[in-house]
Amino acid sequence: MLQSQTQVERSLLSRTMGWLALSLALTVGGVYLYFSGVVPQNVPWILYFIVAIGLIFGIQAAATRNHTLAAGLLGVFSVVEGLFIAPVIYLYLQISPDAVGQALLGTVGIFMVAAAVVYLTSINMAAWGRYLLGALLLGILVSLGTLIFHLPISQLAISVFLGVVFVGLTFFDFWRVKAERAGDNNSLLLALSLYLDFINLFLILLRIFGGRRN
Repeated sequence: MLQSQTQVERSLLSRTMGWLALSLALTVGGVYLYFSGVVPQNVPWILYFIVAIGLIFGIQAAATRNHTLAAGLLGVFSVVEGLFIAPVIYLYLQISPDAVGQALLGTVGIFMVAAAVVYLTSINMAAWGRYLLGALLLGILVSLGTLIFHLPISQLAISVFLGVVFVGLTFFDFWRVKAERAGDNNSLLLALSLYLDFINLFLILLRIFGGRRN
């Protein structure tokens, strides 16, 4: 029984990481399309943002009804996300190129540590979700408040706070993979959550490392 459960966990983890790897590869492709000029560089970022939000809802809705459609939407979302973050990466490559590599290595390192801790320990993280979601909403509201009302809060402090939140979400989402049962729909949606953790962590670390250099 224990061996069977271990096999289920490994199967779900391998499929989830497969979807995650594919999504990140497609995001790199989206960044390349922007850098190479295949996609016009004057497209407003808000357009990519709106499309990406719509695709997230579409993936979540389709995952329980049509797995093929959900997988296709995940692929499109990953490319759109690449186009969305490409201008940010381009900017930092101009002003602080080392920060891009440091942010990427830092994000990969956090993911490796999170996966190792979750799968090598028996920590129950079921209660983490609501607190992390609340902290995330608080961080977003404070960030918006500083932009709109010019609150006297350091952007670095906000970035560090959100970074800690997304580290926690990464641990929590790996725990969710461990706690779930095998299923294609689960693996795809779990991969989407981990993908969002990865992208947000990367952007936050990019801002922290880039801001430290400037």
